[in-house]
Amino acid sequence: MMEALGSLALAGSGLFSYNRKNFMYDRKMRQEQEFQIAEMRLRVAELWREDVRDITELTERKMDTYMVVNALQLGFSVTLFIEGRLETGTPQFLLWLYMVTLSGAFLFLLLSVWLAMHASVVTQSSAVRLLTQLVRLPVPSWEQLESMRTYAAAFEAVNTFQMFRMPVLQTLGEGRNAGAGGFSGRADAEPGSVAADPWGLERRGDDLYELARRSPAAARHVRLLREASRHWRAYDAFARVTM
Repeated sequence: MMEALGSLALAGSGLFSYNRKNFMYDRKMRQEQEFQIAEMRLRVAELWREDVRDITELTERKMDTYMVVNALQLGFSVTLFIEGRLETGTPQFLLWLYMVTLSGAFLFLLLSVWLAMHASVVTQSSAVRLLTQLVRLPVPSWEQLESMRTYAAAFEAVNTFQMFRMPVLQTLGEGRNAGAGGFSGRADAEPGSVAADPWGLERRGDDLYELARRSPAAARHVRLLREASRHWRAYDAFARVTM
């Protein structure tokens, strides 16, 4: 009898030690994964901010080019006004036609410069607003950093059956999939419906916006850019038309 109790106590101690080591290893790996996830979220957000800069800077560069070209053409128009005199004896209607077309060119080029300047200013303002208010880096808060840490005493709060779970046999008996990365639930379970670890302490990250799979055109920062472009795209288009 004593030998049986001693063997049982020895087996229980071995199971407890085995599961505690597994718990501590899983918690360490989970913490490293949380840090990696936070870093990946920051990198994705940085890519989004680069997208905002690239798209808005494209309009800014175009407007700068338009203004340089139009300024040169305005200079040509002023030169023609001052020095482009017609020969003596030119018919009156040709003189009027010359002045009207030259004045129209000057006004249209001046309007194009104003439109391009306005489009450039609005684009820069929109980019600043997007980068400072809407497309921000997901820097973890203190509460999030604290939640990434696990105390060794947390093992005492797990289910008693988990403290003394049988390796392999209990996993197969519960119908769990032990080889699917961090997902320890049933193979047919819906994402987010079960814990991400066998200890029931961590949730899955299916709702992390930065790491979700989606078309780039459906991303939030692209939608915000489309909405912001309504404030400058008309000026961009008419600056080209009036050149």
